[in-house]
Amino acid sequence: MRRTFVELFRAAMNDVDARPYPYQERLAAEGLPELLRVPTGAGKTAAGVLPWLWRRLEHPDTAVRAGEARWLVFVLPLRSLVEQTAAVVREWTANAGLAGAVRVHVFMGGEGRDDDAWRMDPSRTAVLVGTQDMLLSRLLMRGYGESRAQWPVSFGLLHSGVQFVFDETQLMGPGLPTSAQLQGLREKLGTGAPSRSMWMSATLAPQEVCTPDHREVRGVVELGEDDRVGGLAVRLNAVRQVERVEVPELAAAYPAGVAQVLVARHVSGTRTIAVFNTVERAVAVQAALAKLVRRGGPEVVLLHSRFRPPEREGLMDELKAPLSAAGQIVISTQVLEAGVDLSSRVLFTEAALFSSVVQRAGRCNRTGEFPEGANLLWAPPPSGRGQYAPYEPEDVETAVEALTSLEGTWVTSTRLQEMPVVPKPVVHPVLRRRDLLQLFDTMPDLSGADIDVSQWIRDGQDTTALVAWRDLTDGRPGEREVFPAREELCAAPVRDLKTIVKDSVGPLWVLDAAEGAWRRAQFADIRPGAVLLTSTASGWYDSRLGWGLKHRGPVTSLVRTGRVPDGMSKDDASCADRWVDLIEHLEDVEREVGLLAEGLAPLDGLSAKHLKAARLAGRYHDLGKAHFVFANTVHRSCPEGEQPPGEGPWAKSRHRMGRHERKYFRHELISALALLHPDSTLLDDNEHSDLIAYLAAAHHGKVRVSVRSMPGEAERVPPRVLGVEPAEKVGPVELPGGKILPRIVVDPSVLFLGGGPEGAPSWTQRASQLLSQLGPFRLALLEALVRVADWRASQAYRTPQPAPDQAVSSDEQPSAAPLPIPAPAGAFEQEVLW
Repeated sequence: MRRTFVELFRAAMNDVDARPYPYQERLAAEGLPELLRVPTGAGKTAAGVLPWLWRRLEHPDTAVRAGEARWLVFVLPLRSLVEQTAAVVREWTANAGLAGAVRVHVFMGGEGRDDDAWRMDPSRTAVLVGTQDMLLSRLLMRGYGESRAQWPVSFGLLHSGVQFVFDETQLMGPGLPTSAQLQGLREKLGTGAPSRSMWMSATLAPQEVCTPDHREVRGVVELGEDDRVGGLAVRLNAVRQVERVEVPELAAAYPAGVAQVLVARHVSGTRTIAVFNTVERAVAVQAALAKLVRRGGPEVVLLHSRFRPPEREGLMDELKAPLSAAGQIVISTQVLEAGVDLSSRVLFTEAALFSSVVQRAGRCNRTGEFPEGANLLWAPPPSGRGQYAPYEPEDVETAVEALTSLEGTWVTSTRLQEMPVVPKPVVHPVLRRRDLLQLFDTMPDLSGADIDVSQWIRDGQDTTALVAWRDLTDGRPGEREVFPAREELCAAPVRDLKTIVKDSVGPLWVLDAAEGAWRRAQFADIRPGAVLLTSTASGWYDSRLGWGLKHRGPVTSLVRTGRVPDGMSKDDASCADRWVDLIEHLEDVEREVGLLAEGLAPLDGLSAKHLKAARLAGRYHDLGKAHFVFANTVHRSCPEGEQPPGEGPWAKSRHRMGRHERKYFRHELISALALLHPDSTLLDDNEHSDLIAYLAAAHHGKVRVSVRSMPGEAERVPPRVLGVEPAEKVGPVELPGGKILPRIVVDPSVLFLGGGPEGAPSWTQRASQLLSQLGPFRLALLEALVRVADWRASQAYRTPQPAPDQAVSSDEQPSAAPLPIPAPAGAFEQEVLW
């Protein structure tokens, strides 16, 4: 029997007397709007999750359940908020008895145990929680910390049938208009299934999410009169007194001066919070406090965005622990400005963007636990370099004026929110249609560089890359050094990392895209979202202070299970626990494409012919494995004295595949060329032949829109393109359904402009035409269907996973379930990193 929303809410909260706020009930009855404007502390997280969950799984109307998005993607500006939000959503679903029906996945960079499960069964209801860096970069097909080969799959799945929730929008910077533009572009260019967006904030104005392609906000929900009574009224009416405190203006004396104020104003047995605009000032104040606070005094906790997850989790546990008799002083940055459900008797803040001050004030007397009121202390940031960072000087000065006007008054969160403080208009780069279409091509330019999408995600001064520390023999990664796990990674400012590389302070290592090996990072490699390795002896990290160039080593290594990176010259994914012939695998993949499409139905944005083309691509995607280069690699995979149990051709070897005899050889390119060959009758003049060939070529994410020679190939005689030479012979090959690929001579001239036979369009022209006809979202979804089908088929040929602490290669990722049951978290064939 289905529950009412109130019943589901009470179960989730594990409280039989709990009652959703009236505005939350309106969301459950009417669906999520595009803009939710409610004060901090008024239950926005629950409002963004539980109404959707009820409508998706327990609404009495079948049409409502079917019409709700299958995924809720919760986007947050800070890593610390992701961990907290994911934990509370898991708690809610477990309390409500829905843990088996709803998966919760996290996007924070690096590899996690559940990174692949969300892709493996895209029809399953799930909540995906991540930072704007990780999610917006995937929505722009340049996923930070993600292999290039995975970009199209994430892009295709995340743009179809999804409900986005963007929280704490005052911290999103250029990510805010980008999120709105993407919503508008989805509606204009078409998707496989509709996606929606909701932006949540106490201070966001509707015009802030109006962009050239998202011109109006459809639906705004705010607190009604019925919300301003009862339990929420206590929070809304909680007061704090505004007071400017005198601290030194000079940067050198500022930390000690603020520390003295915090010690003097701290109330024993309570919590004091101090929020600073930069990590550097927070760390400096913490150091000054450490000199002032004696044994038996209040506990001092430093929290900011530049910690590894295990250390940050430990610090969060300290914040949640019962207070001692002396109490606690928390030194923080914007990480406590949003989302974190923490309250204080005294709160100190530097003057900042006024909407940020409002959010910070919401952490003072948050639940009204101090009926007599609390203290909101503030001061301007100190003079000197970076005085106003990361805000505009005009915005900080405006906040100073507003706070000065409130001096000595008692204010509620509502009064602060309603103050007529208008920030300086900020002009961010606007993602346009042509930008999105250009991003669809994932091939780097001739220098190996990619389009930098950070301008649409973060402000330039707020960009970070990710660093992991390893015990490196001779100071360099080994040949089988695994890719970093999420637990290892620390966000580090790009400017710091460029200083390290520029000044040769110490070694940083980056994964070479083509070779699949770690090499020394160059200045150009230091970009937002990059994943870097360094030695534990390098330093730059302290478990209590986080990232910092002045911190000296050694750093504890947190290496976990992972996969060995692979390059262009191997087919690590083409191995299993038994021999699998080509016909069996092609039949399995074709069937899985159909099952996936059926599970995602209705896909109103795609026709039956488009879905049939995807199934045919599954049937023919591995034709290139009949090529002698691949066959030779299969034979070489066998131990001495063993041979494959038949002539083949084989889709999977039961042994680890080594490198191909031809560097950069890609069997999927042979598949596409064979399908397009005039002597091939496999497609029988199918009107979507180009689409079928494209989807077959793209099934590893390495042969897509642009195809060109790798270094050293064009100069060969004869020249090569991804290991393919002119006049290559393939076939005859028996295929599913009694079809036969005759013996053909592959003609790679079709890859080049004007090079095809009888003026046939080039490969890039064909791909560009498909992009124009279907649009980027639908074409990428079809790519994702074929690729996920390939993974699901491959999982049936594998055995259960090894122990979690055992490092494994990408060709050793096992599966625990036969077709068509989805694999458990992380348990399916993973794409190689490229």
